[in-house]
Amino acid sequence: MFGVILCSGCGNPRVIDLASTSSRCPRCGGSADHRRAKVHLRSDDQAELRAAIWSLNSTPGFIPGQESKETISTDPVSKLQRQAERISDPEERLRMVVDVLSEDGEGFTLSDLEDSFPENAGSMLQGMIELGLVYEPRPGRYQRL
Repeated sequence: MFGVILCSGCGNPRVIDLASTSSRCPRCGGSADHRRAKVHLRSDDQAELRAAIWSLNSTPGFIPGQESKETISTDPVSKLQRQAERISDPEERLRMVVDVLSEDGEGFTLSDLEDSFPENAGSMLQGMIELGLVYEPRPGRYQRL
């Protein structure tokens, strides 16, 4: 038997095996105790539950307190912030940010990083340099290695 629960860390609905006692969220890495989790849907068929999540996930009010996908901002800054929040490993998070900011081939500046992460852009850039993820080909412009 399988069920749908909400991750307590990121709120992502996901399918779990109700025979197991715990699992990790593939989105944020948070753990869930299946004995304490509220099961919103149950079925013997995982595919049926995945289809239900997919079709109902954009329906406002499907799960109380959950945002509709239609209300989530799609601007590049918000998208980058959401992607970074989903990664629990700090080094992997920095790699992902470097990849996204370097997609155009032109590299990025500290100002670009501050647009998405105003509180800790400086420390993030320092971490990227120390980990050897970026280099500075021109003053103030950073490129992925």
